[in-house]
Amino acid sequence: MSLPVLALAGAVPILIAFVLLVGIRWSAARAMGVGWAAATVLGLAIWRMETMWWAAAAVYGMLQALEIIIIVFGAILLMNHLERSGAVPTIRWHFTRISKDRRIQLLLVGMGFVTLIEGAAGFGTPGALAAPLLIGLGFPPMAAAIFGLYFNAPQPPFGAAGTPVIGGVGAVIDAATLADGPTVSQFLDHVTGWTAVVTGSALLFWGLFGVFLMLHWFGEPERRSLRGALRQTLPVAPFALLLGLLAGATQLAVAWLFGPELPDIMAGFVVLGVGIVLSRRGVLMPTDDWTFPGAEGWPESWHGGLEVDAEPETEDETDQHMPALLAWTPYLLVALVLIVTRWPGLDLTERLQEFSIDVDRILGQDLSFSLEYLYLPGVLPFIPVAILTGFLHRMDPRSMAGAWRQTATQVGGPALTLVIAVSMTQIMIQSETNQVDVPGMMEALSRVLALGAGGAMPLVSPWIGTLGSFMTGSNTSSNILFSALQHDAAGVVGLPRTIMVALQNVGGGIGNMLSVLNVAAICGVIGLTGQEGRILRKTAIPTAVYAILAGLVGLLLTTLLPGLY
Repeated sequence: MSLPVLALAGAVPILIAFVLLVGIRWSAARAMGVGWAAATVLGLAIWRMETMWWAAAAVYGMLQALEIIIIVFGAILLMNHLERSGAVPTIRWHFTRISKDRRIQLLLVGMGFVTLIEGAAGFGTPGALAAPLLIGLGFPPMAAAIFGLYFNAPQPPFGAAGTPVIGGVGAVIDAATLADGPTVSQFLDHVTGWTAVVTGSALLFWGLFGVFLMLHWFGEPERRSLRGALRQTLPVAPFALLLGLLAGATQLAVAWLFGPELPDIMAGFVVLGVGIVLSRRGVLMPTDDWTFPGAEGWPESWHGGLEVDAEPETEDETDQHMPALLAWTPYLLVALVLIVTRWPGLDLTERLQEFSIDVDRILGQDLSFSLEYLYLPGVLPFIPVAILTGFLHRMDPRSMAGAWRQTATQVGGPALTLVIAVSMTQIMIQSETNQVDVPGMMEALSRVLALGAGGAMPLVSPWIGTLGSFMTGSNTSSNILFSALQHDAAGVVGLPRTIMVALQNVGGGIGNMLSVLNVAAICGVIGLTGQEGRILRKTAIPTAVYAILAGLVGLLLTTLLPGLY
């Protein structure tokens, strides 16, 4: 059977999942389940995988999904404790007192709050929290939805304490895959670093571009021209560029020093800290405050189901349930624990990794699994900090128990999807061990991609990651589907595999702006159901800009550093 035919057959599980998810709007778990069944039929009938080897590959993928599920559970558990304790409402209240200029508010929420929440929770949480927060500040619901998605795009590659790298890339690229290269830990560290080079480049101008788009789309009717929007953007350019520089530089430094768990969390804290201080002291602030046109003149499409106060009373303290510092304390604790446990030279990383649950030779086959449970951010620090939050914020036992029940309910659906998706991907990868001596599904796809894209593959790679998260609504799921494909294709072409997988990781974040699942979730939260198409038409513009930029940066990196693994 020829390579193109094998590649076409190997693409069937992914194509089926894509059609069912996007075309027919099936749930992710259901669509992935059909894709899993297709991969199984192809693996047994076309690739002639031995039955026990196929079963071991499927179980191996299910076990690897446990790592992701544990991290997701811990991150969402902490978020639910913060919401129920009154910390999140207090944080919302805090933002109303900083500045009345909507441009400044957008930058602080988008570059700071969204970044921090993505780093600590991920999985759709930033948009679901940021959109109501922006509405509470007086933003039109349509603008809140668009920019809740927009500002999340550079952050998911390091979301939920690095889950897309640790649980996404790490779930499908193992020691066997890297037999001729670095260790898995080294590979993931390098992917983290090169990801930060690309996201850091984007963050430099992302805030300024976001302000420009807001003014162009939601300003006074007579000033919505490109020139009018640019003129009103320039007064905040120094502040926006400074925040972008701080966010990008912090992500870059933390990624190379500590790994994938901390770049977003630390960048969020730095942006918020510096941004709030500068705002309160009037440094780099525009002379005049800018706000939206009067709510009575808003088009019908701007409105949603949440009540909007175009001029919220900043002195109203009804939503201040506790001191602002106490509300932020759990996030500070998460950052502190991660810094201490990942600090180079303290040897805590190696000690934590010694505690593991091992499954040797799954079903008697040459596949083994190890769960380093204390090294997972879900176990340490998320769950302990969530429990401590209950006591710090004086939550009653019923509220704490409710947070656990709510988390279990929220994680149930994504957990099933992740189990099926990782299992399907492992069947596709492990089909390379077969009785007909042909390339496996993922290897065949990789070779055809490499032959088709050639040296231009860095320009294509971010779009593949974008497609993955457009389908699934998850950077992690996108990495599970396509990281091995990008790794192997880069090897065929002779490009640095760490950089190509980093571009996949970046693309997985970009696609969150276009994901039907994410858009529908935000619309449901703020009452814009039925307006998904309008939002997608807007977010398609920054999606294309970011993907092109990522591809160009990737092309530059692969040209300058051809000798990397």
